[in-house]
Amino acid sequence: MEENNKGILYLHMFIGTLGLIIIAVGLLKYYETVGGTGSSFALIGFPLTMIYMNYLEGKAGISKKILWIQSIIAIFSLFIIYIYFN
Repeated sequence: MEENNKGILYLHMFIGTLGLIIIAVGLLKYYETVGGTGSSFALIGFPLTMIYMNYLEGKAGISKKILWIQSIIAIFSLFIIYIYFN
């Protein structure tokens, strides 16, 4: 039973990270297109959202090792997707 809950937890973690990557790519494209101070707030708010999400995942019982691996993969994925769409 516990292993099944961990699998679902990791699935939700993957979906949340994928959503944040898609939002980040959209924010960067918006910043390139429109610019200005309004889009700067979105660029400041995004890392704060990621920090809070990592905090919640830690409270959910995901190990620090998994959180670091997930964060590194998310950052590399963001760069690769952004370069591909640029």
